[in-house]
Amino acid sequence: MNYTKLGNFEAICFIVILFINHIVLNLPQMILDNSGTSSILNCIYIFILALIFTLLIVKLLKNFTGLDIIDISEYLGGKVLKILVGLLCIVYLVMEAAFLTRMFSKNLLLLYFNNYPISFFLFVFLFIGVVANFIGRKSIIKTNTIITPLALISIALTFIFVIDLFKFEHSLPLFSNGADKIFLYGASNVFAFNGLFFLFFISPLLNKKEDTPKVAFISVLICGILLILAIATLIFAFSDIYYISRLSPIYFIIVNSKLSGFLERPELIFIFIWALALMSFISIAIMFCINIFRKIANMEEKNSKSLSIMFSCFIFVAAIIIDNVFQLEKIANAFYKYGTIALVFVVFTIILIAANIKKKRLK
Repeated sequence: MNYTKLGNFEAICFIVILFINHIVLNLPQMILDNSGTSSILNCIYIFILALIFTLLIVKLLKNFTGLDIIDISEYLGGKVLKILVGLLCIVYLVMEAAFLTRMFSKNLLLLYFNNYPISFFLFVFLFIGVVANFIGRKSIIKTNTIITPLALISIALTFIFVIDLFKFEHSLPLFSNGADKIFLYGASNVFAFNGLFFLFFISPLLNKKEDTPKVAFISVLICGILLILAIATLIFAFSDIYYISRLSPIYFIIVNSKLSGFLERPELIFIFIWALALMSFISIAIMFCINIFRKIANMEEKNSKSLSIMFSCFIFVAAIIIDNVFQLEKIANAFYKYGTIALVFVVFTIILIAANIKKKRLK
C-alpha cells in the first residue's frame, strides 16, 4: 500500500490527538469516579503500566519492521484473520469517532445552542472530515501537526490559571478507596492511553522505521504527564469536582480560572480549539478506515476517496442512534474502557506474541 510518510513529530501527533479528545471530554471524570482522592496515585501507576506495555509492544514489533497490525495478522492467520482484525479496527475507529462527536455536540447543546438539533453539529463535524479526506492525506497530516500542539497548549493553560486555588489537603486521604482500587481494579484505567491504537499502524508510515520506539515512548510520556496534571489540578483546586459529571471537567476549570477575570467568555476560545481537535481526529479516523478497508479489500487508491462518505455515514448513524443522554454516556464510557482494553491491550498483543512465536519456529 502506498502510504504518505510521516516524520516523528507528525507520528506523535497522530497518537496524542485521540488522547486529547478524551481528556477534554470525560476521561478525567471517569478516573475520578473510579479512584476518588486516590486518582493521582492511580494515574502514576497506569502511566508506569503504559510504559511497560509500550516497551513490550516495541520489542514485539522489532521482527516486523515496516508492517502494521493488519499485515502481521495476515502473516499469522492468513486472509481470514487479516479481514477479521481489519474489520475490528474499523469498528473501533467508527465508534470512537461517533461517541466523541456525539458527546462533544451534546456539551455544545447544553451550554450554548439549546435550539439546534444534535444532527446539525454531527453533520458539520463529519462534513469537515469528508472534505479533508477528499483534499488528501497530506493536508490531514499537516493540519494535525498544527492543531495537536495548539490543543496541548490550551489544556496546559487551563492548569496554570487555577494554581492559586490549589489546596493540597484536597488529595487526602491518599488511599481513600483502598489499595486494591488503585493497583488492582485501578489497572483497568490504563485504557486512558487509547492513543496507543495508532502505535500498531505507525511503523510503515514513518520515514525512519527504526524511530518507532522513540515515537512510542514520547507519545506515552506526553499523555502520561498531561493526565497526571489534569487529575492533580482537578483534585487540588476543586473539592467538589467528584460531583460534576455532566460536563467536561476541563471546561469546569476554565470557567473557574483567573482567565474569566480579564477575558469575557474565555471558554469559547478553548472550545473552538477543542472543536478543531475533534475535526482533526475525525479526519484521521476516516483516513485510517479507508486505508484499512483498502488493504483488506485489495482496492486501488483511485477508487477509495468516495469511501470517506460511506464511513462518515456509519459514524453519523452510530452517533445519533442513542437518544437518551445518560444511556449514551454509560455506553460510551463502557466502550472507551472495555473496547480499548480488549482490542489494543489484549487482541493486538496476542497477535504480536503469536506472530513472533511463529517467526521464531520458522527460523
